Amino acid sequence: MTFFSRCSSEGIESARKFWGGYADKNTFPNAMDMYERMVDFYIILGFVPRTKYDEVLSENKSLRRKTGSSGILSGNFSQAFFTEGGEKVQQIWHGIIDKQLEANKEIAKTFLNSFRQLKLGSS
Repeated sequence: MTFFSRCSSEGIESARKFWGGYADKNTFPNAMDMYERMVDFYIILGFVPRTKYDEVLSENKSLRRKTGSSGILSGNFSQAFFTEGGEKVQQIWHGIIDKQLEANKEIAKTFLNSFRQLKLGSS
């Protein structure tokens, strides 16, 4: 059980050194080969020491918080950008419509004046 505790807390290399220190006390034949295979098995499966796991987990949480706050800032920026852009488009549209109405009024006045001059000229 000590092998698994060492693997979990300090890593594979520490467990390997631990069992290497007890090589002469092993009563089972080929015990070191068995432990080497266990080490290889742990490495292949990607097991990491608990301390390393906790370190990576806390870094992950920190990055998620940073990403979340930058996402909020990004959302606020894009909302402000589109709001401001929408207002500008609306102002431009109203300006175009106003100019079109003025042009239509001028055309109508010119047409009526021309028509009056034709009517007065023919009478």
